[in-house]
Amino acid sequence: MSARRDLWPAVFGAAGNLGGVDLRAFLDDGLAIIVATADDQLHPEISRGWGPQLADDGESLELCVAAAPGSRTRVNLERGGVIAATFSVPTTYRTVQLKGPVVDVGEPTSAQVIRADEHLAAFVRQVAQVGVPPVAAGRMREPVLLAVRMSIAERYEQTPGPKAGLPL
Repeated sequence: MSARRDLWPAVFGAAGNLGGVDLRAFLDDGLAIIVATADDQLHPEISRGWGPQLADDGESLELCVAAAPGSRTRVNLERGGVIAATFSVPTTYRTVQLKGPVVDVGEPTSAQVIRADEHLAAFVRQVAQVGVPPVAAGRMREPVLLAVRMSIAERYEQTPGPKAGLPL
């Protein structure tokens, strides 16, 4: 285990505490989530993520990713590889990035779709505070989702400022 991984329990605690902010609660907010993948030639591809759920042990995360059949994002996720997911509060830009290998992909369960829909509703409320019309924000969730589980290998502070890019 790397020194960075050894710090995870000390920094986040069992419940996933993020520098005084509970990561589990942070992920339940109406976050803007960008999911980045790459193909074998390292060509990047991004998509939106919805309905994140941190595992009880804080070591993995499930979320739904907009990934239509045949899309580069879907191909990248289905072949395994790694994922970088960035989570940002639209009203404050408080941002965290989690990186790690894709562990599992599949069609989302009804519970995962409900969680993605609940996340969309929270996201619409968040971005309305910064002037994005609810109708426009509501269209940001693509209809075709892929359920993804990633192992969390790296954690970074990405809030704009002097600590951006530092490991958590």
